[in-house]
Amino acid sequence: EACRQTSSPENILNKVQDNEEEERLNRELELTTKERNELTDRLLYVTGGSMNKSPYFRPNPFYENLKIKEKEVMSLLHNLDTKNIEHREKFQELKKEINFYR
Repeated sequence: EACRQTSSPENILNKVQDNEEEERLNRELELTTKERNELTDRLLYVTGGSMNKSPYFRPNPFYENLKIKEKEVMSLLHNLDTKNIEHREKFQELKKEINFYR
């Protein structure tokens, strides 16, 4: 009986420690799973996959602003290219006219 009584508190202590360790591992697993899901979503987003279907999707406002700025810059670049072509054509016409009057 003496052995039984001394082992009983140890068993209870071991069970408590086991339960605490199990809870800690479960929390760690949940955090790791959440982080993995977020990283997977980011990867899909960056590589062109469809993140909107993901339940973990959180739009990144910096990326959205960057996309808007890119569209603005590309539009400006297109306009500049168009104007450059027009000016080049006018320049060629003026060159021809100058050569004609010489």
